[in-house]
Amino acid sequence: MNYTTNEVAQKLGITKDTLFYYEREGLLPQIERDEMNRRIYSESDIEWIFLIRCLRDTDMPMCKIKQYISLLKHGGENSIPERKNILVEHEAFIIGKIKAYQDLLLLIKKKIEFYDEVLNDKNTESQKCMDYLMEWEHFKELLGGIAYEK
Repeated sequence: MNYTTNEVAQKLGITKDTLFYYEREGLLPQIERDEMNRRIYSESDIEWIFLIRCLRDTDMPMCKIKQYISLLKHGGENSIPERKNILVEHEAFIIGKIKAYQDLLLLIKKKIEFYDEVLNDKNTESQKCMDYLMEWEHFKELLGGIAYEK
């Protein structure tokens, strides 16, 4: 089955400009054209674009994507170790981001628990009106070993 530019953009949740950018940057294989010179994308093209989108959505730098795609297009079997290495490095990057988000999620959950405790404490009205500095001190205690950037 073949798809128009609009159909591909809608199917993959990207803009037509993004598709044209990928094509200009040499990230896509040669896209076929119909008799009216409109781009016609195949299933294989869509899979290719989806891979690029996956790499972008996981914050792979464009220069690395270009390197990977160049190896994929021109490197043949000899480039498999290098392509694998690019993906292994990116996997480690993603795992690091997931760990950081898990730590931050834990912090957010602790903060929600703190607010639940304050809201459920009927004895002291003053705790409900904790000022920012007091709350920040409590928040820093919750941070514990979680590294954060200033």
